[in-house]
Amino acid sequence: MKAPAAAIPLDPLKVPRPLSNPAAALIRDTIAHHGLTQIAAAAAMDLSKAQLNDVLRQKKGVSASIALRVQYCFGIPGELLIRLQSQFDFQKAYHSPKNLTLLRRVKQIA
Repeated sequence: MKAPAAAIPLDPLKVPRPLSNPAAALIRDTIAHHGLTQIAAAAAMDLSKAQLNDVLRQKKGVSASIALRVQYCFGIPGELLIRLQSQFDFQKAYHSPKNLTLLRRVKQIA
């Protein structure tokens, strides 16, 4: 039987701590580049002002629906936005204090 493994050390060089959501920043910069207000951008994408504001203020992540709307409206590939959002979510979870508790409960098999 294999001995219990020690907790996996966090390597901030491999997984940097996220400072801000790059998907939200890209959308915010694109809206500014086109000289639009959030209200005008939300209307163009058929979103409520609150939905767009929540994404831009990083209260909510970029969903597939929002990524598609941004793609159709501004030409930014939706897949790029989803990958950026996913990477941000992973980095946030990796550096979360809850992750250390989780690693203590998970059994290493391989």
